[in-house]
Amino acid sequence: MTRVKTVHALALLLAIPAVVPAFAAPPAPTAAGGEAASLAERLSEIERVMWERDARSIPALREQASNDADEKVRARALGALTLLRDTGARMVYLERLSSDTSPRVRRAAADAIGTLGIQPDRIDRLSGPLQKDKDPWVRAECARAIGKLGSRISVGNLIYAVAVDPSPEVRIMAAEALSRLRAPEAESILATAATQDRSPSVRAQAVRALAEVSPVPSRNLFEALWREEADTDVRFEAYRALLRSADANRWIEEGLGNADVSIRFLALRTWFSGISARSRETPPVRSSAVIVRLGNTLKDPARGIREFSRQSLEKLGFKVRTDGFAYTIDDR
Repeated sequence: MTRVKTVHALALLLAIPAVVPAFAAPPAPTAAGGEAASLAERLSEIERVMWERDARSIPALREQASNDADEKVRARALGALTLLRDTGARMVYLERLSSDTSPRVRRAAADAIGTLGIQPDRIDRLSGPLQKDKDPWVRAECARAIGKLGSRISVGNLIYAVAVDPSPEVRIMAAEALSRLRAPEAESILATAATQDRSPSVRAQAVRALAEVSPVPSRNLFEALWREEADTDVRFEAYRALLRSADANRWIEEGLGNADVSIRFLALRTWFSGISARSRETPPVRSSAVIVRLGNTLKDPARGIREFSRQSLEKLGFKVRTDGFAYTIDDR
């Protein structure tokens, strides 16, 4: 009896039409010998095309990106089209982003749109998945693409993403896009993110964005973060923003004496960039404050700073010799 019921159930299932999306792929492509190419063969062929930059394969890649049965092939084909700078596959990219069942493929499509500068035919082509796609990496790629395209129409969507998206990756990419767009209307939400977001990486990106979007109004915020922030990356970004302010020399001097190696190194590089420009006209002499400072930093505990100082002195025409684990100016 159980066997009969099982047969009837299978018959019923077979009678019901399979529910497949409209973009379902056909069988695997046929190889030259008449046999279906395996997944490994299809992927290997795409790798060959990418390695050789074979633009003759673009039509085949478009077909694979749209219709191949395997998500790996569709995503890799989109990557190959992006590498080959195929801007003629506009609707392939847009349709894969809007309708493909695979997050991997949708991410690849969003990346292609941003990298190749593919302008959508509708506003919601990118802002829609930025808000609604279930995969956070797809939403993040959409945010990045909006920034790359310079689309100010979607600034409101980016601000919303910084404020409420549950994924820190999306909030980071949205803040980066707002930075690219130089969107002053985002100042308030970026300031809130810089001080209150639960992710240090988001806070650091928000500070970077503020340095582009509204550097002068955010000056006090940068200083407060520099003085009070516990996270080293956020503090570093705040200090870098201060170095771009009108009183940069003050912050250079403060940074040169800081215990944090990354701060000290940034301060030294910023200071020397100004010195290097002036030294082309008037090279500093051995007793100058510039050479004395570089001579002192030859013995800094951080190897990177010592090496930078050595190279800087050699650019200015001074000889440097090894002195144990450090260096010294060679006055011989």
